[in-house]
Amino acid sequence: MRAGRASAVVEFDHVWHVYPGGSQALVDVSLSIREGEVVALVGPNGSGKTTLLKHINGLLKPTRGTVKVAGLDTRRASVGRLSRHVGLVFQSPRSQLFARTALEEAAFGPRNFRIPDPLGAAARALRAMGLEGYEGRSPLSLSGGEQKRLSIAASTSWGPRIIAMDEPTVGQDLRNKMRLLGAIRLWSRAGIATILASHDVEFLWLLGPRAIVMSQGRVLADGPAREVLSDEALMARAALRPPQLAELGKLLRAPRAIGSVWEAVAALAREAPERGSGT
Repeated sequence: MRAGRASAVVEFDHVWHVYPGGSQALVDVSLSIREGEVVALVGPNGSGKTTLLKHINGLLKPTRGTVKVAGLDTRRASVGRLSRHVGLVFQSPRSQLFARTALEEAAFGPRNFRIPDPLGAAARALRAMGLEGYEGRSPLSLSGGEQKRLSIAASTSWGPRIIAMDEPTVGQDLRNKMRLLGAIRLWSRAGIATILASHDVEFLWLLGPRAIVMSQGRVLADGPAREVLSDEALMARAALRPPQLAELGKLLRAPRAIGSVWEAVAALAREAPERGSGT
C-alpha cells in the first residue's frame, strides 16, 4: 500500500453529527484517510459507522466541523459532484439497485460520468465480483449475496478514488470473501482508498487494514488491525470478540500475530515438539 507517501483523500476535522431528534451520531471525530489506504470501521450497532460513511459522499452533512473529500468541502459540494469521487455501497443492496439488468446497473455510473466504453467497464466490474454470466439477469432475481456483490460492482465500475462499503461481506461465502479481499488489495495498489464498516472481524484480520474502533459516535482507537482487534479490553468496549486467529496466537504464545490458517498450522507444529518434550 502507498499510504505512507500518499495524499489525504478524506479528512474529518472535529466532526459532530446530530440527528433531528437530538441523538448524537458522531462526536468530535477527527481522522484522515490517504490514497490507497484500507480502513475498517468496527463497533457495535449505533456506534456511528454508517453515519460516518454517509458523510463521505455528502448524503449527510456535519452539524459541526468539516469533512473534505478529494479536496472538496462536503458542506458546499453536491452529492452528485462528490459521487464522481466516491462509490458508496449501502448495507442493504435493495435500497440502491434499480436497473432492469445487472449490466445496466453496473453501467449506470460509467454512463453518468461519461467513462469511455461504459458497457465494457460494467462487464469488468461484474467479472471482478464473480458475476460474469449474470449480465442479463434482473437484480431483483438475484440472491441476497449476489445483490450485495452487484451493488459493489455498480459502485466501483467507473473507477472512483474512494470506495466506502457498509457490511460488504454479509451473505458471502468464503470464496466470495476472498474474491472481495483480492479486489480491495488491487484497489489499494491502484491508489484507491477503501473504507469499510464491518462486524466481520475474521475477514478484517485476514485483510489487515487500519482499524478504527467506534462507540457512541466516538473514536476509541485507531491503528493496525492486528493490534487493535487483538486487544480484548478494547473489543469488549466495542461489543466484539477478538478474531479466532488472535485468540489462538495468545493461546500458543506466538511471538507475532498469526495472520492466516497456514501460519496457525506452523505455530501448532512448533508447539507440538515443545509439549512432547515436557517443556
